Amino acid sequence: MITKTRKQGNSITLTVPKEFKVPNGVEVEPKLLENGIFYEFVEPKKDFFDFSEDILADIISEGYDNEYILDEFKNRKAQLVSTFKNIAEETVNHSDPMTKEELAKEIGL
Repeated sequence: MITKTRKQGNSITLTVPKEFKVPNGVEVEPKLLENGIFYEFVEPKKDFFDFSEDILADIISEGYDNEYILDEFKNRKAQLVSTFKNIAEETVNHSDPMTKEELAKEIGL
């Protein structure tokens, strides 16, 4: 199957055939090779501090009834935000500053 590039603004676009069943909005990283361009799918980056899936998995595994899942999820998410704020405040108020070298030694680098 052959497709053609098209100009769109200042860019050139390339159509992905429908048969490939690539959903809309998928992120890819183009890599220029000697004989063409290779597009590699990129996994969406998960927000490091978003524990929503973990919280929900715990609630489901604990057997909450459907009618209470959303309320329990909201409660735990709020507790998590509050806990992070407390940890940050304790760290700022009760910890000694550390140099980069000390941190590297502490974590084994």
